[in-house]
Amino acid sequence: MARCLYCEEKIGWFKKTCSDCQAMLQMVKDLGTQFSFRQLLDKLMQTPASNEKIQKFLEKDIQGQGSIRDLITARMTNQLAHTMGQPTDTSAETVRRIREEEKKRPQRPLKPGEVDPFRR
Repeated sequence: MARCLYCEEKIGWFKKTCSDCQAMLQMVKDLGTQFSFRQLLDKLMQTPASNEKIQKFLEKDIQGQGSIRDLITARMTNQLAHTMGQPTDTSAETVRRIREEEKKRPQRPLKPGEVDPFRR
């Protein structure tokens, strides 16, 4: 039996995505190119998918070029930089690489009440 490309749930033999992930894909396509992350989440919450499945859907990197979340982050970064008059060419792949490097960064233990300056 095959598994969904996004959530990895068991599905039929000839399908690539489950019905929930297919509905979420359609919502993303229907939004077009100019939408906020909040609008995307609102649309995804209208599907029958659970919060856990939505999380998996947003984080899945199927083509190795960054997840849907990375694509949105890259677009938002480019829009912000453009608004501020700064040149930028941030791609989803760049966002993915930065995210992966951040995971590898050694985390020093914090004292009680101390805040990591790189995290909020």
